[in-house]
Amino acid sequence: MHLRDTALESTAQKVDDARTDSQAALTTSKFIHRKILIRLLLGWLFLSIMIGGVVLWLEINRFQQFIQALALKESATLSTESPYNLKQLDASAFQHLTNLAQQLVNQHFLVVELYDLDQQLRIEAVRQGQEATEYSIDRYRHRFPKQGEFSHKFHFINDKLLLVVLIPIKGSKNTFSGYFEGIYQVDQQTQDKIKHELLRTLLFITISITFTTLLMYPIILTLNRGLIKLSDDLLKGNLELMNVLGCAIAERDTDTNNHNYRVTYYALRLGETLGLSRGDIRNLITGAFLHDVGKIGIRDPILLKPGKLTPQEFEIMETHVSLGVDILSKSSWLSGARDVVEFHHEKFDGSGYPQGIKGKAIPLNARIFAIADVFDALTSKRPYKDSWALDDAISMLKKDSGSHFDPQLVNTFVSLAPALYHEVSGMKEHQMVTMLQRRIAHHFLSTVK
Repeated sequence: MHLRDTALESTAQKVDDARTDSQAALTTSKFIHRKILIRLLLGWLFLSIMIGGVVLWLEINRFQQFIQALALKESATLSTESPYNLKQLDASAFQHLTNLAQQLVNQHFLVVELYDLDQQLRIEAVRQGQEATEYSIDRYRHRFPKQGEFSHKFHFINDKLLLVVLIPIKGSKNTFSGYFEGIYQVDQQTQDKIKHELLRTLLFITISITFTTLLMYPIILTLNRGLIKLSDDLLKGNLELMNVLGCAIAERDTDTNNHNYRVTYYALRLGETLGLSRGDIRNLITGAFLHDVGKIGIRDPILLKPGKLTPQEFEIMETHVSLGVDILSKSSWLSGARDVVEFHHEKFDGSGYPQGIKGKAIPLNARIFAIADVFDALTSKRPYKDSWALDDAISMLKKDSGSHFDPQLVNTFVSLAPALYHEVSGMKEHQMVTMLQRRIAHHFLSTVK
C-alpha cells in the first residue's frame, strides 16, 4: 500500500512537472510570437511611411510637371518669340498684347503680366473678382531670374491650386525682350483627378505592404520555430543554472528551495514597483537566486552550526561574499549578479560587511534584496525557529529602517508585503517555479534595455 501511494505521488509529481514545463514553454512561445507581431507591425508602419512618402513625392512631382506643361502650352501665345519691343510699344501693339493677355485670363490664368527687361510692368490682365488672389500671391513675390531662366512656384490658397510661372520672352534674333508672368489656376476637374490618383496610389501601396507583411508572418514563424524552442530551452537552462547553484546552498543552509524562489519574487516585485530598467531587473533576479552562492565554500561545521558563531568562525563565514564574487567571475552571463552577492550584507548605517559602506553608496539592487531576504527569513519557519507573524515582520523592517535598510525602500516594500506574502504562502515548489518563469520570461528574453 505504501509503495502504491509512493508511486501515485511520483506520477502526480511528474504530471505537475510536465504541466510546469508546458506552461513555461507556452509563456515563452507567446512572448516570442508577440515580439514578432510587434516588429512586423513596426516594419509595416516604417515601410508604409517611407515608401508612401517616396511615392507621394514622385507623384507630386509628376503632377507638377503635368501642370507646368499645361500652363506653358496655354501661355505659348505670349511667352514664345515676339516681334514686339516691350520697352517701346505703340498703341496697336499694346492693344494686341492686352487682348492676348485677356484671352489667357478668360481660360485658366487668373493674372497675366508682361515685364520689360528692366523688370517694369508693361501689360497686366486680371480676371474679374481675382484681385484678392493677386494680392495673396504678391506676399510671396518672386525674384526675377537671370535672362533665359524659367521659374515656377506652386501655392495652395483658398482650396485652389495655383502655379505662378515666370517665363523669359524671346524677341527678334533670339534675344530676350522681357518676362511673362502668369498665375495659372488648376481647374477643379484636374485638381480632383490629381487628388484621386494620389489617394488611389497611396492606398494601393499600403494594401500591398499590408498583404506582404501578413504573408511574412507565417514564413517568419516557420523559420523561427527552432529559435522559439531554443529560446525556451535557454531560458529554462539559465533558470536551472541559477537554481542549481542557489538551491544547492539553500538546501544546506535553510533546508528548503522555496526560500530562493520567494526571496527572488519579493525582490523582483519591489524592483518592478520602483521602475527599474529591464537590465537592472535581470541582474536583480540573478543576484537573488545566487545571493549566497559563496557559502558553497564554507565548511559544514561552521555553516550548519546551530549555536552562535565565534569571532573566528564569523570571519570565516564572512568570506562567503568574496567566494561568491570569485564564482561569478567565471561567467560573464552571471556577472550582473555581483552587486547583490557582494553587497547584500552591507547596512544602510555602514555597520555591515564586507566593506562597511553606507547609504546610497550601497548598490540599489543590494539594498532591495536585503529587505526581501530579511523579510522572508523572518516569515519562514526554519529548523531553529518558528515563522514570525506578518505584522511582526513588517514592524521589524520599520524598526531597522535607516539603520539596516534604506528607509525609502522599506516604505515601498511594506505597502506591497501583505499582498505578496499571502500570494506565495502555502505555494508548492513547482507552483512557485511556474509563477517565477511566467514573471521573469519577458525580462530575460527581451533585448530592450
